[in-house]
Amino acid sequence: MTKAEKAVTDLAKRGYSLEIVERINGGINSQVFKAKTGEQTDKDFIIIDDSKISKNAFEGIESLLQADEIQVWLISFIGKAIELNKLNSAESLVTYAEKFFTSNEEKLIFYNLYTNLRDVKFPLFANANLSIEKDSEFPCTEFSGSIKLFILNGPEIPIAEKLFKQSEEIYVSNKDSLIPGFDLSSAYLNDETIESVIAINCKDTSLNFLSKDLIVLEKNQPSLNYKIELNEWLKESQEL
Repeated sequence: MTKAEKAVTDLAKRGYSLEIVERINGGINSQVFKAKTGEQTDKDFIIIDDSKISKNAFEGIESLLQADEIQVWLISFIGKAIELNKLNSAESLVTYAEKFFTSNEEKLIFYNLYTNLRDVKFPLFANANLSIEKDSEFPCTEFSGSIKLFILNGPEIPIAEKLFKQSEEIYVSNKDSLIPGFDLSSAYLNDETIESVIAINCKDTSLNFLSKDLIVLEKNQPSLNYKIELNEWLKESQEL
């Protein structure tokens, strides 16, 4: 007996029915779970109705599968629900999923699931970015450095971090976050003020300079650029 067949048999004994139904969507075969309980009768509860998943349905899954199997199931169905724009179901699944991703590596997987859902729900901020204007003034002509963005009065973990050279555009986006979901988009959605910390090392003088700025994000403008004036640079004694 396959695991799917065992699921049907075991849930039937508990007063549930759960069948895996082959459906064709855009020419692609996909599997969806179909649940039949006292609360919810004969519905494709993830894919078709875009409804929140019932507690009974989740309990049924937990009674049948091991934690690692549930992880695989959740990753698959969250991805499918997002792909089909069934965001209520996807959000319900993401909320339920958190407790199954406990190690540091597993948490990164969960944060990616959360971020994928968030970016679909709030597409305006999915590509949030910040850049330094090309006509900004620097204390030397040849340099390399780094830019870090922090939430003001927040954790000492940057929401974006990137190295750059003098010839490159100074530009950061969600892709430059250290933790998926803790990024520029989250700062915009939570109306945060961010602190920009830019450090450079001048090749001709071997001097280090630092520029710090507070930036108030405009919620309807997820692409931001600003200019650094020469008097904003402070000399640092230590090397980068």
